[in-house]
Amino acid sequence: MSKNKSSNKENNSNASTGKKSEVKKTKSSYAPTLNDTLSMHEKFTNLYVIGMFTLFPVFMTDKLFNLRKDRLHYFVGTTIVLLFFVIATYLCGIDKKKWVKNIFKPTVEDIGMLCFLIVSVISTALSEYGMEAVTGSEGRDSGLIIMAGYVLCYFVVSRYYKYHKLPYDIFVVSSAIVVIIAILHEFYIDPFNLLTEIAESQQTIFISTFGNINIFSCFICVSMPVIAALLVTSKDIPSTVFYSIGVCISFMGLLVANSDSGYVGLAAFMSILFVYSCKNAQRMFKFVFCVFLMLLSCKIFRLLSLVFKDNYKRLDTIPKTLIFNNKIYILIAVFGGLSVLFYFIQKKYNDRPSPKAVQITVASLVALSVLSVIGLFVYFSAIDTTTDLGKLSNYLRLNDKWGTHRGYAWIRSVILFKTNGIKNMLVGSGPDTFGQVMKKYYREDMIKRHGSVFDSAHNEFLTYLVTIGALGLLSYVTVLVSVVVKGMRRFEYSIGALITTLVIISYCAQSMFSLFTPIVTPFLFLFIALSEGIIRRIPLEKKVKEKQTNKE
Repeated sequence: MSKNKSSNKENNSNASTGKKSEVKKTKSSYAPTLNDTLSMHEKFTNLYVIGMFTLFPVFMTDKLFNLRKDRLHYFVGTTIVLLFFVIATYLCGIDKKKWVKNIFKPTVEDIGMLCFLIVSVISTALSEYGMEAVTGSEGRDSGLIIMAGYVLCYFVVSRYYKYHKLPYDIFVVSSAIVVIIAILHEFYIDPFNLLTEIAESQQTIFISTFGNINIFSCFICVSMPVIAALLVTSKDIPSTVFYSIGVCISFMGLLVANSDSGYVGLAAFMSILFVYSCKNAQRMFKFVFCVFLMLLSCKIFRLLSLVFKDNYKRLDTIPKTLIFNNKIYILIAVFGGLSVLFYFIQKKYNDRPSPKAVQITVASLVALSVLSVIGLFVYFSAIDTTTDLGKLSNYLRLNDKWGTHRGYAWIRSVILFKTNGIKNMLVGSGPDTFGQVMKKYYREDMIKRHGSVFDSAHNEFLTYLVTIGALGLLSYVTVLVSVVVKGMRRFEYSIGALITTLVIISYCAQSMFSLFTPIVTPFLFLFIALSEGIIRRIPLEKKVKEKQTNKE
């Protein structure tokens, strides 16, 4: 009898152990490790992602002279290869169930991406610029071909991507290598002879493996959010040290990028990361420490400049202030002290959630700050156009000279949209045909004022408005808003959701003042696809139920 009782107890304990392990398995399935079994589709997709994180940033056939076409060919080519392997595994009878299950789950983002492609096709078909709209050869090589590549990448990767940290760790290393090359270029050291055949007068605006400094700044707005998010969520000392080094190198990359748009991207993703970090003292310590490292890296760069006897390329106001202004030492001391303070606080409270009032207050302050900046810009650009703002007018008053003449392109973009006919209002003039439209109406005026022709609005959203119309822009914005909102709702369940959402926010913020090219823009659509893949694998309702069950 006693033996029966003991055996029953053993069975019960085994059953309970089984249940516990089952729960653990369910939890880990949303953040798999390298030991987890991946399907063939998932293996190919993760290899594709690793290739984008490592080979894509350095792929070139003729140094910096053919970068746009090189990256276009790499991205479209490898995406087609990925599709081929995924279809081949299906035809070979591998992972058929997973194939069907993943394909037929349409979401708002799916519909938005399909509409984005359909509008682009219609726009190309109706365009008076024909082949230029297909290839983008007269613009930035961002015609229909690469747009189709973006949509293809989205649908394949979003279905078969399974998150784990390794690709992102690899990305930290590869981006650091690219940034180190940029820092060497800043001090006129060119180990790979990338700049030797570029005119000396132009070498100051070309850097690293990305060419133009604005394009390099765009890349920093992709890589830095990844590293910062990994640092804030790191759990052990080795990973914290690894990501800390990555943050320092990355921020020095932002300094040498010498582009104001990069600081807009930085402010955007750091604001969201700040709100996320206020959840508990552990995250807040890492966030404050991250800011401390960014400020410290400015002075590390100053030491480098002394080593090279101040023989560096020209720096604009923001990086020059951060590097040479001694008041930055005060900020370093403040954030160093806060880091120590929050270190001891997190030792005491660990990951205990902060009061809701703190989180709401911080989120409200961030939102108010953003709305205030936008409000000031609108007020001084549209209402009060006479008050002398001094140097602030370069930032707060839109006119033809604003933003190194970006204002000229912005204002003409809106005029073109409003006056160029109903067809162009709806579907635009054709992908990447902004330059042709501007030449048609403003060629002489542009050459007279600027000595050159704008082939982009230097604002991604306005460029899309002119080239693929209101319908194309609406579908694009719908995808961005939907994937960001859904990603933010999954911050607590997935580090991957945090990383991808921060990258999308950072990229979009800087793209308000920049342009899109095959050199960097494929990263945006890759991260949209990665985010959608995470969203599809984490049904929010199921996670909420799991959380409630675990609490019980």
